[in-house]
Amino acid sequence: MLLLWVSVVAALALAVLAPGAGEQRRRAAKAPNVVLVVSDSFDGRLTFHPGSQVVKLPFINFMKTRGTSFLNAYTNSPICCPSRAGEIILALHQLDLLQKTIVIYSSDHGELAMEHRQFYKMSMYEASAHVPLLMMGPGIKAGLQVSNVVSLVDIYPTMLDIAGIPLPQNLSGYSLLPLSSETFKNEHKVKNLHPPWILSEFHGCNVNASTYMLRTNHWKYIAYSDGASILPQLFDLSSDPDELTNVAVKFPEITYSLDQKLHSIINYPKVSASVHQYNKEQFIKWKQSIGQNYSNVIANLRWHQDWQKEPRKYENAIDQWLKTHMNPRAV
Repeated sequence: MLLLWVSVVAALALAVLAPGAGEQRRRAAKAPNVVLVVSDSFDGRLTFHPGSQVVKLPFINFMKTRGTSFLNAYTNSPICCPSRAGEIILALHQLDLLQKTIVIYSSDHGELAMEHRQFYKMSMYEASAHVPLLMMGPGIKAGLQVSNVVSLVDIYPTMLDIAGIPLPQNLSGYSLLPLSSETFKNEHKVKNLHPPWILSEFHGCNVNASTYMLRTNHWKYIAYSDGASILPQLFDLSSDPDELTNVAVKFPEITYSLDQKLHSIINYPKVSASVHQYNKEQFIKWKQSIGQNYSNVIANLRWHQDWQKEPRKYENAIDQWLKTHMNPRAV
């Protein structure tokens, strides 16, 4: 049985909590409902092919023809949440709410299908990080395809904007209404428009170094760890959409420029070091909590089957990892 994550925002109820002038409250009172539908593991590139005979996407096609689709939307971090999104559209129609509701559809992450000899997610390649993002409903321009790069962190400020709630300062994301709705376009000052880049970072499981992606319409820059111990990647997505050729060495000026931009957004070497240190500290605490059962427990976790063949080899490798550049206070 598939699970469904649906977030419904009643604009009026939210507006009661929003400070500000009466005009903001009046706008919020007239705002539509918002339904956010997020499905699991959906490669955003599939939204480029409505009516495909290979991949049948009736719900995606329905939303695409009746609303705005963002062709370059990216996940900021992976979570899991499967859904039966089409049933939501049908239910809204049956309840006579479809014309009063803005529906936003996206996915938590894509899914590698052996591209780059990988499967699953947890990668900055397109099949993993590129997700669909579609909006439909009152005030949303039908049939519009937006080529700007956007991110899942933009959904929260977009929903606040629909509800008429002033956006808090220092948000990571930006409202997408200026890109998708003529109604709201003129109400936004230039300073609030989405920048020409998005950031994605990953520090989770199954990776041995923090990963950062800076994506523009033309380029994708991927940095690992401190940016030096592991060489970065640069892809020209206009000529190499499958990301088969790393051109970081070929275009050193662009590589340097994007790395400087990434540094201006986030001090990623410092963040990577903090994550690395945290992982070691937490592993030591976990190991101590297991006690004498450590070898047996760790051998039966979700490891490759080779662990069982040479358990001491892998335990020694972990011990070496813990000793390398370990902060003395955590030992």
